[in-house]
This record gives sequence, C-alpha cells and structure tokens, in this order.
Amino acid sequence: MLSFIIPARSQPIETRGCLISILNAVRSLRIEPCCEFILLDDQSDPSHDLPGIFREFRANTPQPVTIGRFRKHQHYTGVFAYGLSKAGGEKVFFISNDMVVSAAWLRTILAVSNLDPSYGVVRGTADLVDSHPEHSVLPPHVPRNDWEVEQFAEYIARQHELTHVVDDMLSGDAVLVSRTLLDRIGVFDRRFFGYFSDIDFGLRAQRAGFKLVCAKGAWLRHIGAGHIRADREAQGLSQDESHRRRMDLVQAAYAQFRQKWDMKLPEQYRLDLPFDMEALRRIQKPKGFDFVAPVKDDPTLIDLL
Repeated sequence: MLSFIIPARSQPIETRGCLISILNAVRSLRIEPCCEFILLDDQSDPSHDLPGIFREFRANTPQPVTIGRFRKHQHYTGVFAYGLSKAGGEKVFFISNDMVVSAAWLRTILAVSNLDPSYGVVRGTADLVDSHPEHSVLPPHVPRNDWEVEQFAEYIARQHELTHVVDDMLSGDAVLVSRTLLDRIGVFDRRFFGYFSDIDFGLRAQRAGFKLVCAKGAWLRHIGAGHIRADREAQGLSQDESHRRRMDLVQAAYAQFRQKWDMKLPEQYRLDLPFDMEALRRIQKPKGFDFVAPVKDDPTLIDLL
C-alpha cells in the first residue's frame, strides 16, 4: 500500500489543485486501489474551510481517507511526524499542498525507490527546491495549467529516466519514505518546530545505513512560499518582518539541533554555514538515541473528522 500525506495551512485553491493532481496521478497509473490518504489541516483560518475541501476529496475516492485538523499550529515538523505515525503504507509520500504532481513524477519516484532497499528517502526535482538548488529544473515558462505540468514532467522523465544521485542532506519538501526506514528510526523529531527536523531525520536515516536519493527524472511543480506567504498576507506583515520572524524560528530550531547533536557547532546559524555531515554521522550516541517514537492519537492535539 502507498500512503499519501498532504499537509495544508490555508491556501484553499492550491490545496484543491494539489489533491486533484494526486488523484489524477494514481488513477492514471491505475494504483488508486493500493492507496490511502492522510489530509491534515494545520490550524488554518476556518474561513478557508480546508476540512470541506478534504471531505470533497474523500467523497471522490473509495479508498481510506483520514482527515484531521490540529488544534494548535504544528508547522512542518509536527504535521510530518503525525502523518508518518498514521501512515500504514510500505511507501509513504509527503507532498506539500503548494505542489502539483503528475503520473510521470509518481511513476519515476516509485521506480527509483524500488532499485535498492537502502534508498530510505527518495525525492525528485522541481522548479523550486528548498535547500537543493542543484535539483531545481525550470520549465521554459511557468506552467499555465495541469496539462502543461504533465507535459513537462513527461519530458523530464524521458530525458533522465531512472538517473539518480545520492544527497548528503535531506530537505523534505516532497519525498517518499520507505517503511523499512520508519521501522528503524521512527518519525520526525518534534523538538524542532518547523526547521532542522528534515536534516535531523536524514542524518538519522544515514546513520542507520540508508541513503537519501534524488530521482532526476521525477519533476513536479512547486508554487513555493506555501503557508508563509498566506500567513504574511493574513497578518499584514511586510516581507522583511516575515523573514525576520522566520529566521528567529530557524535559529531556535538550530539551537535544538546543536544541543541534540554537537555543542561544538557554531552558536549562531548562518545561511552559508557549512555542515560536516560525515562528522555528525560518526558521532557516538547511546543505543536507541536515533529512534523517535510515533505520535499517539490525542484529542487535545487533533480532531479527526
């Protein structure tokens, strides 16, 4: 079985488009009967009615659809950790709501993931790729509709087929996670609020003997900015103030990362800060340190709808 986790915070138009693209992709590949869907509203503005959009999706597929609305903003880390905890598939996708996928992307990601059992996390390319500019692939123009997304994705799939590279660090904006990896290291670590949890998860995966892989033939459309733009507009913040607040969160998460892994890392995070991932992979930690237990269902955390 395949599990699809789709988090959303506001952005109803983008969310509906993302869900439609996923359903079209699994139907095109005729794998819908093998899928489950976990749709998570990260305490969006109620006026956007994301639960309503999720219910529409549930009504359009006979497959299991879990719908949840968090009672408190969880950010990237908390939503990812909970979604992984709920997922029952042998392969688990996490796809942000500001993305549009295609059958070519899904087909290629699955094919690359099947090449080697050590491929614990597989990602693809996109027009916008957080923290991995080397995986950014720009189409000739911004796609105007889903058909153009599908056409460019098919072109990239034909050009690169199953070509893939191993990454040194994880940026988990759209990934497939294997069940064998989850069984070994558990889920995302919620001590990180939003940032550094993917780097931490990737590090733990590597320490367990798994690889982080980019499938160069798997391309998706990433609109970008996600809930950050929506939150900025809703709160009436300038871009500078929004960026300052975001970097405050990044610094706080980095402090947690430093405390968890190596206090000899520089005290202040910088965008150009080099990470010696090989040194972090060699650090000796107590037995069980790298495992993070799944999140239990808690009515004070989330309402299941």
